[in-house]
Amino acid sequence: MLVEKTGTVLLPKPKRRKHKGKLSTPEARREYQRRYYQLHKQKAKEYQRQYNLTHKKKNHPSTRGKLGSRPNRQTVFNAGDIMDSPPGKLEKRLSRILAAESDFTN
Repeated sequence: MLVEKTGTVLLPKPKRRKHKGKLSTPEARREYQRRYYQLHKQKAKEYQRQYNLTHKKKNHPSTRGKLGSRPNRQTVFNAGDIMDSPPGKLEKRLSRILAAESDFTN
């Protein structure tokens, strides 16, 4: 600490860094993404809400309730399916074809 003749105290100047606050590339990218997310969070939530209102959810077999009940699709068997199936499956497939539950194509 230096003292001038007038009595004022001179403090040493802080050392300046050449690149004040410079972040590395990955740190800068993370910081940019964090700021971008914070700025656009509300807009993203509103977009998601609108999207959910305008798009139907797909029926998934694991869902329960109304969404879980979906109609069985019509199965189609061809000659290769019949010839290559084991005897137990062959019997089931033929019975489904004869009962008109399934279609048969050549």
